[in-house]
Amino acid sequence: MMGIGNELWQGYFGYWQNRFINYNILTIGYTAWNGYINAGKGMVVCDVVDAIPPFIDWNVDTVTFNRAFVPQGQVTSYLQTVELEKDAVTALHKAIATYEPTQAIVILIVGNGTVDINLLQNLGISPPECYQQVQQRWVEFQPDLTTQRRNL
Repeated sequence: MMGIGNELWQGYFGYWQNRFINYNILTIGYTAWNGYINAGKGMVVCDVVDAIPPFIDWNVDTVTFNRAFVPQGQVTSYLQTVELEKDAVTALHKAIATYEPTQAIVILIVGNGTVDINLLQNLGISPPECYQQVQQRWVEFQPDLTTQRRNL
């Protein structure tokens, strides 16, 4: 019997966020580090514009999303726009207060009718390394960084 591929499993059953992060880690890490060096601790917010289809091929299909860094002092006001349970808000504030910006990213992904919060650690690439790679390959990332950035 043939098993369902990981990308199909995640797309079909709603677990698409990990694949989304995997395919966009350089720009997410760039956003996290750029935000940290300019505003201190905070979180990266990815607002996924496109609906994620049940069967998505992450190697081929593109997913449009807006990306922003929300500094720690503005998280409470931002969270008023997103309906989260009080426990989730408390956990998010704790994660932002205690994470190590050189090694981890606090990320909130809004898309497909869900809100997903993660503390990304042990990525294999640090936020400063993501920042450096994007800077070195700036032309390659320029369309993403200019057309997808907006204040959330």
